[in-house]
Amino acid sequence: MQKFILFAIILLFNITPIYANDIPNIHRTQLFTYGGLPVAQNVRSDFKILVNTGYAVGYSEKLKNPLWAVYRLGNKKTESIQEWERPWIFYVDTRTDSKVTHEDYTSSGYDRGHMIPNFAMMEQYGQMAQLETYLMSNICPQTPALNRGIWKSLEGKIRDEISQDDTTNKQIHSVYVITGPIFKKNPPEKLESGVAIPDEFYKIIAFKKGYLSTLKAVSFIFPQEPGTNDFMDYVTTIDEIEKLTGLEFFSELTVRKQRNLESKKRRLNLEEIGD
Repeated sequence: MQKFILFAIILLFNITPIYANDIPNIHRTQLFTYGGLPVAQNVRSDFKILVNTGYAVGYSEKLKNPLWAVYRLGNKKTESIQEWERPWIFYVDTRTDSKVTHEDYTSSGYDRGHMIPNFAMMEQYGQMAQLETYLMSNICPQTPALNRGIWKSLEGKIRDEISQDDTTNKQIHSVYVITGPIFKKNPPEKLESGVAIPDEFYKIIAFKKGYLSTLKAVSFIFPQEPGTNDFMDYVTTIDEIEKLTGLEFFSELTVRKQRNLESKKRRLNLEEIGD
């Protein structure tokens, strides 16, 4: 417990600001994503880039939400990995101007919804990475029905069944996830604290497949109140997500590769994604 408190103190008081003009850290984001970070296509999708130990987010000061969050899952660690105690409070990210607090969500009816899941970060990158998922710059208002239901289930499947492991000749490798909120109302509804409430959420699972490392992706849009627990009911195209968010994904790929990747609805097949 004392070790956990020490890490929490370090996180609260010793975070180094990391912005888009911090070149070494921006280069580090290549570890988290493929084909470039999301790019803003309009004023509403404007953001500042915040880089952490195991993930990066594009944070909107105006909406007080991350507009996107990216992370990569590689080889799973062994079953003997130490599971650290989860924090009991979420932390103000002092790199932001809005400085959203834990209490800004209290009694709002909304969960503090992680965009980057804490367990995946702990398993992949360690305790500091896990603690950083409790920064409020990684959090959006989510209904309990979404946050504790299909959203959580999909995060688990990405971590446990899709991400790279040590299986010989495994079809899927180099799994990258991009996730964030969708705001349809303009202006959006807000919590009393001024935090904007998303109407929906997107999740893009990009991965390399097979010997030739062909890049493929499966994408979803989830409403705040899901009607079913079947992932396939929420499959969409990346083109549709770009239209709704004002973001451009995989901007460093050629136009042809973007078109092939982003225009297709692809089903989630846990045995061999992308059939």
